[in-house]
Amino acid sequence: MALKIAFVASSGGHLEEISRLKRIAASYDNFLVTEKNDFEVRDFGNRQYFVAQMNRREILFPFKFIRLFFQADRILRKEKPDVVITTGALVSYPFCLLEKVRGGKVIYIESFARVTEPSLTGKLVHKHADLFLVQWEDMLDYFPDAVLGGGIF
Repeated sequence: MALKIAFVASSGGHLEEISRLKRIAASYDNFLVTEKNDFEVRDFGNRQYFVAQMNRREILFPFKFIRLFFQADRILRKEKPDVVITTGALVSYPFCLLEKVRGGKVIYIESFARVTEPSLTGKLVHKHADLFLVQWEDMLDYFPDAVLGGGIF
């Protein structure tokens, strides 16, 4: 059975980081989930899914976040990945949580921008991740069981 990977990242820098895994993606059946916006999506992923942008400070965030859980469930049921690989941010949390409930694996890569303190998504996903990677040695103070993977760039 061939491995199927779900790559999940919010738009902007998180998407830029995950696109650096293009060589890994090319070796497996995969799909990308990211936020719909004006940014150009790189040629990444065999299939692409777009969800609404998440901003936890906006007034409609709780409703959008609940809707995102339903979208994530629908995409994961359709695609049936073996693993979710994500660089964050908040858009990735439902995918990670639901993938664990399904019995799949989660690989989380803490953002390159997080040099001295962890992200909210990193804190939330850490306990669910099968492999938690950090890109800076200082982050091992927050996640001592993480793997120092070095910079993704």
